Amino acid sequence: MRFSYHPLSSVIVAAAVWLGLLPLAPLVQDLPQVLTRSLFILGTSAVIGFVLALLRAPRAITLLTQLIAILAVLVWRGLALAPEADGAVESLRFLSADGVELIQTGAPPLPMEPGVLWLCLVLAAVLVIVVELLVNGLEQPAWSIAPLALTYGISALIISTDLEWWLLAPVILGYVAVLLSVTGAGEAAGKASRAGSYHLSRSLVGLGGGAAALALALLVALIVPLGDKQPWNDGGADGPIQLSDPTVRLDQDLRRPTDSPVLTYRTSTGEPAYLRTVALPKLTSAGAGLLPMSLNRSGLDRAYPHREGERVDVEIQMAAVPSEYLPAPFAPASWDADGAWSFDPDTLAIVASGDNRTQQTVNLGYRISSNIPEPSREEIQEAQAGSGLNAVTREVPDGLAPEVGTLTRAVVGDAATAGEKALRIQQFLRSAEFNYSLQAPSSSSSDAISNFLLADRSGYCIHFASAMIAMARIEGIDARMAIGFVPGEQQADGTYAVTSHDAHAWPELYLDGLGWVAFEPTPAYSGNPEYVDPSAMQPEASPSPTPEPTTTAVPTPAAPTAQPTPTVQPTAPTEGTEGTDGGPAAGWLLGVLGVLLLLALPALVRLGLRYARLWPGQEAEQAADAAWAEVRALFVDYGLAWPEGSPGPVGQAAAEELPPQGAAALTAISSTVERSRFARDGAAPTELAAQVGALRTALARAAASSTRVKAVFLPASLWRRDQ
Repeated sequence: MRFSYHPLSSVIVAAAVWLGLLPLAPLVQDLPQVLTRSLFILGTSAVIGFVLALLRAPRAITLLTQLIAILAVLVWRGLALAPEADGAVESLRFLSADGVELIQTGAPPLPMEPGVLWLCLVLAAVLVIVVELLVNGLEQPAWSIAPLALTYGISALIISTDLEWWLLAPVILGYVAVLLSVTGAGEAAGKASRAGSYHLSRSLVGLGGGAAALALALLVALIVPLGDKQPWNDGGADGPIQLSDPTVRLDQDLRRPTDSPVLTYRTSTGEPAYLRTVALPKLTSAGAGLLPMSLNRSGLDRAYPHREGERVDVEIQMAAVPSEYLPAPFAPASWDADGAWSFDPDTLAIVASGDNRTQQTVNLGYRISSNIPEPSREEIQEAQAGSGLNAVTREVPDGLAPEVGTLTRAVVGDAATAGEKALRIQQFLRSAEFNYSLQAPSSSSSDAISNFLLADRSGYCIHFASAMIAMARIEGIDARMAIGFVPGEQQADGTYAVTSHDAHAWPELYLDGLGWVAFEPTPAYSGNPEYVDPSAMQPEASPSPTPEPTTTAVPTPAAPTAQPTPTVQPTAPTEGTEGTDGGPAAGWLLGVLGVLLLLALPALVRLGLRYARLWPGQEAEQAADAAWAEVRALFVDYGLAWPEGSPGPVGQAAAEELPPQGAAALTAISSTVERSRFARDGAAPTELAAQVGALRTALARAAASSTRVKAVFLPASLWRRDQ
């Protein structure tokens, strides 16, 4: 099968990629919008490829032009979708982050928000560039099945049910069309018969082969016992389950410009309650995170040994809000809710485990019974650190600035118990030295914690919670982050209304005899008045992106014992950066990387062509011809004259101008190529790749430095039509 570069090749590649986007149907709600918007990108690639092919432009030039034009159209479409920000790079960064968050927190099919649409367009651009490179750059059209089938593979992995057969059909159709477009032209059979009939028969055979492949796949799926899909994601009664990152949803809820209802609840005591969804045991250099859960359907009332507290029954009515968790006061003892639910014995999170688990909370009414612990300040002050837990809840995150340890020791002072240390850390974070603000970056990484404690001292709940967890772990106290909602506002009928702006994170510390105790270091919230001074509250920050009013400083609450509040000189942020998320520095870095990629593109294309020519496993004659083409390209790259004639005489003539090592390699190559073309028994091409490598090394050593650099980064063979 010989490769044929046809002017319509790029058009067919673009059509095949467009067909390859159809398997995204189960993942997004508005696939027609993706297909329509992607036509700008795919059409640009097709038109440029078609026009430059008619002009007989070198394929390297065509690929480079397509890449630049596709990126330009992609950026244009992205800026049209993105909100206004400080520069194009920042706008696209916001758009990408928004899309990633929606994918992480949403359930398929995803709403067609600008961020999701942008990521779909990026996917289309990447696919068409890769397929063009495989088909028309490296002349390896058979490998195009990998990128063309990528979207089908993604859908098959994410969607828990079996995909419809018709989603695979467009992938096969596009792949067969690509193969037919680049093979067969100029074959003897095509010349000996009528061209129209010949191409019609080839097309029918190709389509028949594709239909047979599809039928075979369907038959195998029916006959062979393939088992359940996504076994790693099926918790059953006692198994692990895959969950999204709760901190992403927390950040979205708090920053949402318009508040939206989440739930209403009524307690048997009439008192408000914090509603907890899940706990994050990990706090690493990258931030807070979940551990794998082992879910159970029964035994919740026996899962937590520390059951002292007031028994409270709660009736909860969810709004149209999808969630993987049942909000419940800690520590839940039982639940009564429609749908399939399980619980994690370590965190006591109640997790949806049904087929449509992310939608089980939508408009759900349910009942929870909890034993809400109410330790007194005296009990906490006397408590030592608990033990016997997973070591991950005591691990201090790597990458914390050493000054954080110094600050922690200054804050706890001469406190003799773990409970006393926890109270002093809480008091310190609720003092007037810290400011509640939603304008801070949403990270809980080691860098963000260090910056929050030592420099900015401004943030919202996730920063206060992660800071207290890190400081507690430095003092040897097990700590984790709870995610959920503050009590909300009481209504006229006695119920409490909780909205998206009530989303919250707080630390839980494990104390001996008390179990997990919830603390409230965030000064915008009151917490348990028994051991949190509500008078230390600061005004809540509006989630609106508009600048917040200056917070009025309030007196620092009295310490449990006489202990001065430590003062640590804020550390200046690193010059050239803005915040912990990179800011303009990240934009400059992306720009520099983009420029470097463009500069390296000719070298990458040349490397790919060399690899394709010396690809092992080719037929002997084809391998010899490809190696000879590579030798000629090397001579062009290094600016050497190329004699005319058959390989034998050309090799002898050209070898006279080379150093001994290069001359020997060229002579051997030319002899093998000559015998492969004209000898009755041909010649084995097994040594050709090594001989070409030896010739390339000899040419590089003999050339001047400027010539070597030009041969690598601006290879002249890419611009020659006969290469």
